[in-house]
Amino acid sequence: MTAEGGGGSRVRALLVTHAGLGEELIRTAESILGPFDGVAFVTNAGASLESLSEAVKGRLGDEAGPLILFVDLQGGSCSHVCSGIRGLHPGCAVFSGVNLPMLLEFLCSRDRVAFSELKERILEKGRSGIQCL
Repeated sequence: MTAEGGGGSRVRALLVTHAGLGEELIRTAESILGPFDGVAFVTNAGASLESLSEAVKGRLGDEAGPLILFVDLQGGSCSHVCSGIRGLHPGCAVFSGVNLPMLLEFLCSRDRVAFSELKERILEKGRSGIQCL
C-alpha cells in the first residue's frame, strides 16, 4: 500500500534517544523479526541541542517520503530537536515514549497500511503495551 504523501516510498524511522536506548531497541527488534532496513538511531549522549539537531539532520539526509521520529521522553532534548525538525519534513510524525511494542508495530505494519493508519496503530500499540501484570 502506498503511504499518504509518500509517493510510494517506504516509511522510514529514526529513534532519537538518551544514551543507547535507540540502538538497543533496534537490536532487540532485529532479534525478534530478523534484519530490516529504513530504521536508524541517534543518541543525545554528550550532545548539545545544536549538535544533536545536526546529527539528526545528517542521519535523515535529503531523502523525502514519510518519516516517523521516535523519542524516549517528551520535553527532553530529543523531543525538542525532533519537534523542530518535523517542520522541515512533510509527512513526518514524532512519537514520544518509544517502547518495543511501538517499534515492532511500525516494522510489521509500515508496508501494509496508509501512513495515517500506521500512526494510529503505533500509538495504540504503545499504550496497550503498558500493563500492570
